[in-house]
Amino acid sequence: MRTGAKLAHPEWARKIQELRHKLKLSQTAFAELLEVSAMAVSRWERGINEPPGQTYVALGKLAGAPECWYFWERTGFKKSDLEKALRRNTT
Repeated sequence: MRTGAKLAHPEWARKIQELRHKLKLSQTAFAELLEVSAMAVSRWERGINEPPGQTYVALGKLAGAPECWYFWERTGFKKSDLEKALRRNTT
């Protein structure tokens, strides 16, 4: 039975939509940048489907610092782990 109550969108859905709006892109243009369908973007923004890891990496690249870390952490990357690895490679 439908009660008409709306469920809150997941944070990741809101963040994706905010990034698209920040970039001033339509869902179609955003989808083209990410090499996905406009329907996929629509489903993400409505919280129906969550993007795969490779898309979160691409979203992070589009977002730039420091917002990139939100998207990259969705894939399992941790900023602290990456910083440690980079320090080891420079010493």
